[in-house]
Amino acid sequence: MTEMIHTPLGQEHPYEQLPEERFPRQPLANAPFAVGIVTRPPGAAGSVRVHTRLEGVAGPTVTATRDPDWQPRQEEGVGAEYLERVVRIEQDVWRAQLTAPPLGQTLTYWIEVDGQAGPEYTLTGEDWQPAPLELVMFERSSADARQWTMRVGRNVSGPAPAGEALPPLVAVEWLTDGARARRVRLVFACDPAEAFFGLGERFNALDQRGEIMDVRCYEQYKSQGKRTYMPVPFLLSSAGYGVHVESSRWMQFDLAATRPDRWTLEADIGPDETLAATWFTGGDPLEITAQFTQRTGPAVLPPLWAFGLWMSGNEWNSQARVLREVEQSFEHGIIPSALVIEAWSDEQTFYIWNDAQVAPMPGDAAPRLADFTFPAGGKWPDPKAMVDWLHARDIRLVLWQLPVFKFSDGTNPQHEADRAVFEREGYGVRKADGSLYRVLPFWFRNGYLWDVTNPAARDWWLNKRAYLLDEMGIDGFKTDGGEHLWSTAVRFADGRRGDEVLNEYPQLYTAAYYDFATGKRPDALTFSRAGFTGSQRSPVHWAGDENSTWDAFRHSILAGLSAGVSGIPFWGWDLGGFSGAIPSAELYLRGAAMAAFCPIMQYHSEFNQHREPCHDRTPWNIQARTGDDRVIPAFRHFVNTRHNLMPYIWREAQHAARTGQPVMRALGLWHREASPYQYFFGRDLLVCPVVEEGAETWSAYLPDGDWRDLWTGDRFAGGQHVQVPAPLDRIPVFVRAGAAIPVAWGPNRQWGEYVPLSAEPTDFVRYE
Repeated sequence: MTEMIHTPLGQEHPYEQLPEERFPRQPLANAPFAVGIVTRPPGAAGSVRVHTRLEGVAGPTVTATRDPDWQPRQEEGVGAEYLERVVRIEQDVWRAQLTAPPLGQTLTYWIEVDGQAGPEYTLTGEDWQPAPLELVMFERSSADARQWTMRVGRNVSGPAPAGEALPPLVAVEWLTDGARARRVRLVFACDPAEAFFGLGERFNALDQRGEIMDVRCYEQYKSQGKRTYMPVPFLLSSAGYGVHVESSRWMQFDLAATRPDRWTLEADIGPDETLAATWFTGGDPLEITAQFTQRTGPAVLPPLWAFGLWMSGNEWNSQARVLREVEQSFEHGIIPSALVIEAWSDEQTFYIWNDAQVAPMPGDAAPRLADFTFPAGGKWPDPKAMVDWLHARDIRLVLWQLPVFKFSDGTNPQHEADRAVFEREGYGVRKADGSLYRVLPFWFRNGYLWDVTNPAARDWWLNKRAYLLDEMGIDGFKTDGGEHLWSTAVRFADGRRGDEVLNEYPQLYTAAYYDFATGKRPDALTFSRAGFTGSQRSPVHWAGDENSTWDAFRHSILAGLSAGVSGIPFWGWDLGGFSGAIPSAELYLRGAAMAAFCPIMQYHSEFNQHREPCHDRTPWNIQARTGDDRVIPAFRHFVNTRHNLMPYIWREAQHAARTGQPVMRALGLWHREASPYQYFFGRDLLVCPVVEEGAETWSAYLPDGDWRDLWTGDRFAGGQHVQVPAPLDRIPVFVRAGAAIPVAWGPNRQWGEYVPLSAEPTDFVRYE
């Protein structure tokens, strides 16, 4: 029997479409569109036709044509890890060309395969319609005269403010089917030289002028381009204003890409929903970002230990391996303050240590440490002793987590007991028909997505991990993922649909873990990849998956600077990259140098099974693999220099949390002539990362004023580009003249001399 498949919206992948979808999914009225159809097995279908009916009146029948260019695709299998296991899909693909109905009318169509008719599908005509400017109302904030509230909706009315720094509103349009609007478009005038920054963690550029950027949380595995794990609908303009769209739905900014004198916001809205936005004005971009961060925050200050060196590797999947790597770090004089273990759990429950023995407990039970036996010959023979051993060396331990209840393979009794409770109590996000939603992206496909808006589900989930904090003494969680939601029609326990939560979900998930952990250990932390507006309340964040390439290095810097503009002050990245071939010694050390002058300094590497040769990004492995004996000494120098600067870093971190200003401040916010990779690290240090292979000297732009070289004390006049030496063990850093930098010196008062991690200064270095 021939199987026919047509799903108009497919899997609702944000950027790609399956062959069995509509193209486009939501065509405009009277516009052509294609009906994609799949038949299986290949060669079984001889005739495929699409019948139509418009407003109850029979319309034309269209014969579909087979796509001769379609090739069988490789689809990820259940539980696939980074596309290492795939399933080959054999099928025929057909296309039928139709025309969308006029505005407000309904087209019904159905597919006939060899005389067998399938179900009916409907499509209502919708189009963009002009709306009066009076539908947009501006009100000055009573709390802060620099802020305005904008509301867009059929039930509001008011003129745009005059004589303010806000851009002129040129046009308003609705995307409507004649009865209700589901999207609004606002068009603003802009200066031809106006620059645009922010919109979350963005890898493609610092200034987004000329780009069309959407606000959509998405897991792009490496080479992110315009896609992002952490979208934030906050736009900062060089014209002296910023705007935060107060919605977690999809939206899109056309930043003078279509017209050089216009920028446009399109935003989805719910039925009878008013779109709200807050406008911020000020004389300085940092002031505007600070207003936004404080309004949606505040930014929470991480504990001091978070500012030391973080070490991690996916291959570290046993207690012996973890201890060996830490011991090697101490042997080389590279002293870490945080350790992340990803491959620690059974990856079924995600709260039981791998190889631990436990009698199956009721699915609604919260385990205690005494419930587990750890075999002497297992991977983790005594994890509590390991935690104590790390703490004795002043190293904090962070364990990996995800918000997905993994697809069951039926081999883990505890997982099966938990699944029974999860399904019975409805602790997952639900589809429109009431069944539990299953994850569609390839990573942990078919798992259930935890409904963090359900208080009972939240307590059940987190209490199973309480023993890790209460009894084992771990210090936090690496809250990975969070980008698993594609469906717009799913239902959450708080009454919202997927289209209302798709961007906010990672912020809700990581905040739940952060509140849970800090409620038990006040100096605990979460380390998160994905986020959204308000994620600064649950620090800290890192830039996600990236290759070990020079291009990825440059894009990671842009991501950190954009995140800072968007209210995320405590951010880091996998220095030197974490995936693919190991970095060269040069790339690794350039990345380490930049990371030493970054809010979070950490290295990490891919793969959770041991491979030869080793892919670890430890400095000793990079030195051994590359044969470059400069790696360990230079890396040690950067870590120790960071310790020397810790009183300054801590002071600036406190300032960031108090004011909402970022720690990394892109120089390009003020100076277009500067490299987009230059930034202030705090208020007094100007960092100029070396981002090109083979460089022996480096050009840096210095703003007006006098500047001193951090390393040599040499004096430079600002307002110009300067050329400075760039050896591998040094990154160009300049100090604002007149600054007093609090430092922690060793006995010889030299940069790179080891001192314990401390925020207490032993001296102030004055650069007159």
